[in-house]
Amino acid sequence: MKTINSPNGKIVIVIFSFLISLYLLSENSHPFLSCKSENITIKKDSIVPWQVPEISSIADNTEGTEIKLGKSIFVDTYRYIGPDVKDVSKRFAGTNMDCQNCHLKAGTLKNVFGLIGTYTRYPEMDTRSGKIINIQERINNCLMRSMNGKAMPEDSKEMKALVAYIKWLSIYVPKGTRTEEQGIPKIQLLSRAADTSSGRMVYLGKCMTCHSEDGEGALNIPGNIDVPADSMKGYDYPPVYGEFSYNEGAGMYKLLTAASFIYSKMPYHYSELTVEESYDVAAFINSKSRPVFKDAGKDYPDLKLKPIDSPFPPYSDSFTQLQHKYGPYGPMLKEGEKSIMIKPE
Repeated sequence: MKTINSPNGKIVIVIFSFLISLYLLSENSHPFLSCKSENITIKKDSIVPWQVPEISSIADNTEGTEIKLGKSIFVDTYRYIGPDVKDVSKRFAGTNMDCQNCHLKAGTLKNVFGLIGTYTRYPEMDTRSGKIINIQERINNCLMRSMNGKAMPEDSKEMKALVAYIKWLSIYVPKGTRTEEQGIPKIQLLSRAADTSSGRMVYLGKCMTCHSEDGEGALNIPGNIDVPADSMKGYDYPPVYGEFSYNEGAGMYKLLTAASFIYSKMPYHYSELTVEESYDVAAFINSKSRPVFKDAGKDYPDLKLKPIDSPFPPYSDSFTQLQHKYGPYGPMLKEGEKSIMIKPE
């Protein structure tokens, strides 16, 4: 008679146990399943609402202090890393503008370079440099181009604080999801080239009051400053051209980007310009002198990915540098070129 302790009996028990385990696994009832960590699968590129965290949600601890410092640097950049701060080693920005001069309301406003969800996109492929970059490199791109400054060490106190703030802004945007209101909206295609002469008239009539006749902006009024700082030279309204404005490597130096930004939000609070006025005044602003970015011609090493409004050669087509800077862009689109900035007809 065969017993359980016999070799054949043990084999029967092993086979029976294996079959029972397979059954339990198929029914999600195996006791070992309770030991598994819960994995939440998020559909790639699924849309989440634009949700700005409450300042009151920032913890009163070391991490919270870093987030608050990051917000302060973002809003009053010139106070911490501007060209006039007492500590020369901290002079990373080359202008007294603030991050929120482009990323309005501390990066929380929709459709004007808002930063909700930005942190979770990185690391990301950057077509401008032709490589994958992290969030610190993206911040430094802004510093070197839009702020006409120099790169900030990734391990610096200020960089860590800015990253902490941008990360906090994205707490409601899980990795693999996105919001629809990042960046700026697409703009309608203009059938003609942008006209700098018409743009000058638009500027004098609707922009000069804030940004000044010479484009150099309006400095803060000292009496309105209530936080001690090294520099008192920040702007109520930023310079849009001249030596203190963004340089030629900035995104705003591209016509479609500038026109879309202007059409979406300018004049500030009113947004009353027409599409044609937005193109023309953007062309006028970018026709004026500003700091040079020496490596602008090296941007977009893959010429097929180069924006059609990039003002610097080389190009993968036969259109002139002037047409790339001011348009019209219709002929380029007809030849199969594409632009993420132009609204589909």
